Amino acid sequence: MSTNLSYGPVTEQPAGEISRRTFMRRMIGVGVGVLSLEFLGGTLAFLYPNLSGGLGGEIAIGSASDITSLFPDWAKGQPFSYPKARLFLVNVPAGKALVDGKETSVPDPKDQVLALYRKCPHLGCQIPPLCEKSHWFECLCHGSKYTILGEKRAGPAPRGMDRFPTSITGGQYVVNTGKKETGPPIGTATFDNRDADKIPHCTG
Repeated sequence: MSTNLSYGPVTEQPAGEISRRTFMRRMIGVGVGVLSLEFLGGTLAFLYPNLSGGLGGEIAIGSASDITSLFPDWAKGQPFSYPKARLFLVNVPAGKALVDGKETSVPDPKDQVLALYRKCPHLGCQIPPLCEKSHWFECLCHGSKYTILGEKRAGPAPRGMDRFPTSITGGQYVVNTGKKETGPPIGTATFDNRDADKIPHCTG
């Protein structure tokens, strides 16, 4: 005699399976985690980039007219950012006029230029473009502040911004990134000796 077994309705989830709601929760969690890691990675890459890449030899930046054509504000004192060599090329006479509050245009400063390394001497963060409020370079990481000539004015940095020797060859500015020069010692003041506590800043 055979007996038909009836187990009744299944009311519990089979072992080893997860509900749709749990699955979706886990997938959302994974997605958020991946996005968080990408954001963190991008932030760290900006603040602590591998600034040694692209360095080690002479790099032709271009002529004064080339730079002014690409970045007209260079003639008015704003440093020209050259990412390939991780540097700012400063038009010194125009920069002095900018700091002094004078509206002066210097499209061709001849040999009066300065190539500043964008790596902060403190912990190696990448220094952003000139702060419009102070006309100083201000590191976003720990607040070190430097004049337009890279001379240190505030913060934990042990010295001013490092720089590279620059020459003019065939009418073009050539920067020797293989001969990095140590930045000026604390206390150096070529023409901007303003008190850091008495001027507005872009960082705390």
